[in-house]
Amino acid sequence: MQKSTDWYDEQQTGVGDRFLLEVVSTFRLIETDPLHYQERFSKTFRYVKVHDFPFVVVFKIKKHMVVVNSVFHTSRNPKRFV
Repeated sequence: MQKSTDWYDEQQTGVGDRFLLEVVSTFRLIETDPLHYQERFSKTFRYVKVHDFPFVVVFKIKKHMVVVNSVFHTSRNPKRFV
């Protein structure tokens, strides 16, 4: 995620910070209600889009814990990240 944050800051100062805030906000949404999000790619992984940015968070629920598998740009093949 650091490369993406740096890239956004190179485009416009402060956008990298906004990107990170949106990713953290997405993590909090997942933490609040992980079952709300659809299973995708298999019965193991769920995903949610990051607000205002072309990124997706892929995660799974393992016992009573949420495990983030990846945060990736939507232009990339999602099967690489699960």
